[in-house]
Amino acid sequence: MKTTKTKLVLSICALVVFAACTKSDSSDPLDCMRIENGTAISDDCGDCHKWMAYNYVTHAVRDVNDTITEVLLENEMFTSPNNPMNPAWNFCPDCNGISNGPALIDSCRDCQLAYIYDFQNHIAIFIDDTTGVSDTLDPAQYMIGLPDDPSNPYWNSGCK
Repeated sequence: MKTTKTKLVLSICALVVFAACTKSDSSDPLDCMRIENGTAISDDCGDCHKWMAYNYVTHAVRDVNDTITEVLLENEMFTSPNNPMNPAWNFCPDCNGISNGPALIDSCRDCQLAYIYDFQNHIAIFIDDTTGVSDTLDPAQYMIGLPDDPSNPYWNSGCK
């Protein structure tokens, strides 16, 4: 009797283990465009980009969903989205439309730009990009103000 119970318990355990180990019916992996086994990839901004077919004579570009079944036309070649020549890759526009720019949206939902403040004339000059600007400024007369700096009088000034 003890042997029968032991065999029964082992049989039930084996069924549970085998049932738990059955192959999953999950689909193939999806790319960032939600295409099975697709080739789309995300850039540093989180934007999803497909591979492209590029015509090197006319410079026309078209998106492709996969590079295995796609048929290239005359004078076309595949280009990866992260190709250094792709202007859309890592184009992370700020609220002012400047790629990797310093502009930010404040709590009032206003797009605030960086600025150069002139200490002598008390004037703010709004700028799209701060790259290399500090190298050209006299620190005795100018400072760069970033949009969310606590001393920026424009930040959240448009709230009603």
